[in-house]
Amino acid sequence: MNEAVDSGVFPSAQLLVVKNGRTLLHEAYGNATLEAIFDIASLTKPISTTTLLMQMVTDDKIRLDEGVQAFLPQCQCDTKRPITIKELLSHSSGLPAWEPYYQTVPADNIGTPSGKLQIIDECCREPLEYVPGTGSIYSDIGFILLGEMIEKLCKKTLDKLFLEKIAKPLGLANTFFVPLKPITDNRSQITEFAPTEDCPWRHKVMKGEVHDQNCYAMGGVAGHAGLFSTTTDIGKFIPALVKSYKETCAFSEKCVSQEVVQRFLPFHQTLFDSTWLLGWDTPSQHTNSQAGSHFSKRSIGHLGYTGCSMWIDLEKDFWVVLLSNRIHPTTTNEKIKSFRPYLHNLIFESLIV
Repeated sequence: MNEAVDSGVFPSAQLLVVKNGRTLLHEAYGNATLEAIFDIASLTKPISTTTLLMQMVTDDKIRLDEGVQAFLPQCQCDTKRPITIKELLSHSSGLPAWEPYYQTVPADNIGTPSGKLQIIDECCREPLEYVPGTGSIYSDIGFILLGEMIEKLCKKTLDKLFLEKIAKPLGLANTFFVPLKPITDNRSQITEFAPTEDCPWRHKVMKGEVHDQNCYAMGGVAGHAGLFSTTTDIGKFIPALVKSYKETCAFSEKCVSQEVVQRFLPFHQTLFDSTWLLGWDTPSQHTNSQAGSHFSKRSIGHLGYTGCSMWIDLEKDFWVVLLSNRIHPTTTNEKIKSFRPYLHNLIFESLIV
């Protein structure tokens, strides 16, 4: 890890390795301490959006086979039937990966409810690239829609729902969204946010404000990105999820049932050679995986654009969380793509075997 800092893979990082409930390694590197808070980008998808949906399915507030239009009537996708929640979760909806919606939002509406509404409407009008359920493309757009659906059904914003339903019950003191307007607490004064890109669009180094441009234009809170966290907190979230998969664990006043968690993680039902389950990725068995070559087929994980990742082996009972700011100061730095599998293999061969 120190060599990775020296060679420019990232300027700051935290690494957590746990096996059979025992912490084997928990260190900070470069400019970070273990108290530093990282923009975890798309790790928002499994930690917040997917977990909230697990709770809602457990509480019979929503069904995985329901169509998007039942909750977002303005979603007029060009298909003979509505896209289902399951298809959004498994990235098999037909929606494209990403669009720069933020570029069309007027400057005065950036970070406002009007800016958010404009982006939601554009997502709902997005032409499909294939018939839902017949292929798989990883899609931020699908998770933007899932986040909006959750807010409409629960009549609360995602940041408040995450705090109430996940962060407080699990004691995640340093995992949160950072709304742009208004800043409702003193989080903007925290000095240990890891910086991300020196952003040409916003003309500043992003620090303590979400890097993802679409999320930023939506106000900093969305279903696809926006969470900040630490390895310490993610190290509390993962055991709760694993326990839910194996038995039952309370994320809030009510439990997330084992049956629901296992329905979200159907290892025997991956589609079209896709690596995606519902809200979670799995290691690729056909090409070089970012998880390396030692995670079992019963493993789940996710990557974040800012340089973050987590991989959880449910069979071998170990997990690795890497938080970094590889995009500081520029997103053109892609050294982490070769470093991540190398790191995971080294961890397994040095600490796990």
